[in-house]
Amino acid sequence: MTPRSNIILWLIATVAVAALTALAVNHRVSPQKPGSAASMPASAGLSLHEWMHQHLEISPAQHALLDPLETAYEKERLQLRQEIRQLGSELARAVRDFAPPESILSTQEKLNASQGRLQQATLRHFLEMKQHLTPAQAEKLAAWTHDSLLLQPAP
Repeated sequence: MTPRSNIILWLIATVAVAALTALAVNHRVSPQKPGSAASMPASAGLSLHEWMHQHLEISPAQHALLDPLETAYEKERLQLRQEIRQLGSELARAVRDFAPPESILSTQEKLNASQGRLQQATLRHFLEMKQHLTPAQAEKLAAWTHDSLLLQPAP
């Protein structure tokens, strides 16, 4: 193979991986119908908020402390998920339209950064909530979070 054909082959492989990544991301973050299996958390079919109130026996004082944290996290989570959806769509269009490789890779880097910010926000939220729980409640929350992380579908 000539160096030129190697470059073309590498470019085709990169575009294919980017397209598959965009499709996977778009599928994972697309809105699900309420009650569908994909919209349920991995551990118990409940949102974290619902699960906490059903399994941790949150006191009224704890609820008063946790509610603003949950509200702020949900706002940030929704904004980041929207950003991820937009970047996934942008990446898919760039691949479909044979955009220059630099543009495709730049969009993919932005997408990865947004996904990383969502993961960090989620873990920050977990750590903030844990501070307001009893040791027994914190242990149950850590187990739920552990199970949810392990049971996430592969991209």
